[in-house]
Amino acid sequence: MSVTKEMIVEVSINILNSDGEESLSMRTIAQGLNIKAAALYWHFKGKLELYGAIAEHLCSQITMPDESFDPQEYLLTVQREYRMALLSVRDSVVIFENSIPNTPVRIGIIRRIADKLLQMGVVKENIMTISNMLNNYVLSFTADEMRFKNSPPELKKTFTEMLDPEDKFIFINDRDFDEQFEYGLQVLFMGLKALDDLG
Repeated sequence: MSVTKEMIVEVSINILNSDGEESLSMRTIAQGLNIKAAALYWHFKGKLELYGAIAEHLCSQITMPDESFDPQEYLLTVQREYRMALLSVRDSVVIFENSIPNTPVRIGIIRRIADKLLQMGVVKENIMTISNMLNNYVLSFTADEMRFKNSPPELKKTFTEMLDPEDKFIFINDRDFDEQFEYGLQVLFMGLKALDDLG
């Protein structure tokens, strides 16, 4: 059987969804493809490159807005799409955190985000900081969301019972994640707008 990079990525995603990132290795991927692990190194030098390919695949699932969109609405739409792509694969946040953003689709998205931030008035010297803030917000929010949704009900119950009654509002069990995600985005962009007004 002739193995392709696309096949390796597909099997990797299946392993992630079934057993999580800790179970993803060249050995388990090779088993899924019924080949020797050494054959995988013709396609990927190691996990770093493999993670980059998985991240690239997920980025290719993001539907980019029309360029005519207002810059802020464009950026909001991209962050929503990013979250949806992350939610489609278990432990995707770990994959993004441990890969280099140097693949064509991923870097293309980063460049378009930078361009829209420039259109909003962010100076070049601050683009990296603001881009990282947006990226880290989506990654951390999605990681918390997946952790909550994948926790067994009995664990949630035990956790809630251990909390001081005065602290329970901090760890809401019935969060509307869509609503909270939007709230966080609005806070970030209101902060950007406030800085722009002060500048």
